[in-house]
Amino acid sequence: MKVRNQILGLLFSVLFFSGHAQTGKTESGLYLFTDRDFCVSGDTVWFKVVLNGESKSNVVHVQLADAGNHTIASVIKKCTGKWAEGFIHIPDSLSSGVCFLSAFLYEHLSETGRQVEKKSLFVYNRFQRDLPELLIPAQEDKREEITLEQQISINPDKKTYKVREQVAVEIGLGAIHPEEVAQVVVKASLVDELARQAGGRFLARSAASHMVIPHFQEKDGFILSGKVTKANSDESPEKAVVFLSLPENPRYLDYYVTGNDGYFHFFLQNAVGVGEAVLQAISEDETELQAKIEFSIQKIQQPVSMQKQTLTQPQIDFKNALADAGFIKRLFQEEYTIPEHEFSMPERFTIPAYGYPQRAVNLDEYYELNDFREISRELLGGVRFRTRDGTSTIRMLNWNENAYFDSEPFRLVNGIPVFKNRLFASFGSADIDRVEYTMEDRLFGDLRFPGILALYLKESSNRWLVHQPNFTLLTVPLMQPQHTPEFLSQTASQKNLPDLRSVFFWQLIETGSDQKIDFPLSDLKGKVEITVEGIASDGQIFKCSEIIEVK
Repeated sequence: MKVRNQILGLLFSVLFFSGHAQTGKTESGLYLFTDRDFCVSGDTVWFKVVLNGESKSNVVHVQLADAGNHTIASVIKKCTGKWAEGFIHIPDSLSSGVCFLSAFLYEHLSETGRQVEKKSLFVYNRFQRDLPELLIPAQEDKREEITLEQQISINPDKKTYKVREQVAVEIGLGAIHPEEVAQVVVKASLVDELARQAGGRFLARSAASHMVIPHFQEKDGFILSGKVTKANSDESPEKAVVFLSLPENPRYLDYYVTGNDGYFHFFLQNAVGVGEAVLQAISEDETELQAKIEFSIQKIQQPVSMQKQTLTQPQIDFKNALADAGFIKRLFQEEYTIPEHEFSMPERFTIPAYGYPQRAVNLDEYYELNDFREISRELLGGVRFRTRDGTSTIRMLNWNENAYFDSEPFRLVNGIPVFKNRLFASFGSADIDRVEYTMEDRLFGDLRFPGILALYLKESSNRWLVHQPNFTLLTVPLMQPQHTPEFLSQTASQKNLPDLRSVFFWQLIETGSDQKIDFPLSDLKGKVEITVEGIASDGQIFKCSEIIEVK
């Protein structure tokens, strides 16, 4: 089937954003908070992002990068109200060093010169002991945080505690008007003196993405982008049609017509978890093509400046103790894991993408037939399947004209487009669950199809895809599902098992009145910092803290 007979046209306009001058507050209106300032490789770091700007987007991207701004991990989160909460796994193989977390919106990718705030995260590899030195951020790029000591008070019931003791704290928030600051982030965590002194929030400037970014704001979904090139080449075809199929339940099908730059964009609304996706690219001249996903990455003009820091013996001992705690935790405690394959997406329509079928045949209701030629001849009236000289053709009866169409119908297997007929020849009654077909012209967006032939197989593994040309089967991370940090749901620990938590409390608290919180400590000794963080009415980030000690 020739694409030139199907494409009526599709236009996308692209708008590039200009940069902004640096100001004292975050220009994007995004503010990121983390549950810790340091971690051990293999840990899970939790974040909260507040969207305080005027954008209509309610989906944020959070990116973890090393000191050279090379992306380590990234996640996409949908906001609930103005807040998004999620997590990033720190790879077990990540070397000791300082990484940075930043948040951005899809529309920011085309901007140059926008102020980017990068929050430091000190990472200690649990296999690297006695680390003598570390590259830490230079302080000239550091953003100062204001304090609201006249309006906020933090009063623990005492200053010194024993391991596993319960801590009670009164948080004085009555002097803050809820219309100015509605919520604050309250945290209690173990102190790493190096991260506390040298870490913080650092400023950089954005660089525009090399991708062509459409003028689109992500609302209740995200944009999956990529590029089509000719096989074994970086050259893009003049025009191509890219089909995106999600074969999992509910099935999803969409297409995009590329320009000569080769870029494509799909909007996946409320797609959550991790899902399998099939990309297929076809061109007018049937050139062999390949389609690749290009994930949304925030680029910056220049990384945060770093400087070498010799570690003191107490700092080395602290890092070694964290590594030991990581090993013990894996031995004695059930590791907190989140399912990797957790896909969900609301069904947009109650009918298939190709519309209501005229006929549907359930093959279990008939005698078994060995191949598709027999099935089409005996059961599928109006479907003609022929093989001559090793070439198979499929034609559908044009019901309105009482004559067969001159070209191939739109063929699908398990909701995935198929463009080679030889695949159908081997399918028999033992393979096919049902067949749906339509014997009339059908429009799918700007594409016209002379009939529809859709097969649904009994086996859902989609191993048959290896026979298809110009296709890419990949696992795509979608928007991150909602989960709760394990330390928030932890009750009193069993006395015979080690408790090695370094974060004890981390929640959003309403302002306007004084609040009381309490939390249990773990077996780890040292200083614990209780902090109250938030965004002042002028857009500045504030932080108040109080130190207690565990002996």
